[in-house]
Amino acid sequence: MKKITTLILLFSNLIGNSQCPAPANVNIVDNINLLNTAELSWTETGNANNWEIAIMPDYMVGSALPTTSWISATTNPFVITDIPPTNGCYVFFVRSACSSTDVSAWTAVTSLSCSTNIITYLASLSNESFALNDNSRVQLAPNPSKNVVKINSNSKIDTITVYDCLGKVILTQTQNNNEINVEYFSKGVYIIEVVSENKKNYKKFIKE
Repeated sequence: MKKITTLILLFSNLIGNSQCPAPANVNIVDNINLLNTAELSWTETGNANNWEIAIMPDYMVGSALPTTSWISATTNPFVITDIPPTNGCYVFFVRSACSSTDVSAWTAVTSLSCSTNIITYLASLSNESFALNDNSRVQLAPNPSKNVVKINSNSKIDTITVYDCLGKVILTQTQNNNEINVEYFSKGVYIIEVVSENKKNYKKFIKE
């Protein structure tokens, strides 16, 4: 039976070139433990006909980001075969290859076996050189904030969960309330998980 994971999109301006746009809408059909395969698909936002994929098995909080690609793909979707089953977390990184010297930023998607801690860790890496993107489904304002963060979504919000940078749950809201009070949060970086229409979106915000 096919299983589709929640996606998370991450961009690294240090690794990629802004002249070569990164793929969007990265998805995975995870059949790793059943058929030793994973099917990746994405939306090409530029004119690339070739893509590079890096696979990082047993990904853990604190793991490094890829510094090179492992697989060259010329089709989209692309099926990766002979993946060893594992109880650990696989993270698949995809980037566009616009030319032999011009590649985009990485985007990433996690396997089903990845925990929320892994996802929030990846999201917490967002900074000037590595930012989280969720196709603009969710926007936060103001960010940074001292008191209240308003969440703008183009669909009804079901659940809001706030994590600290270590993956610990700080706050959960289940009512249809599009703002959270962060007045008593300690200063630092947090991740907001917004569940809407059975999809999870992650945004980073800073408490001043």
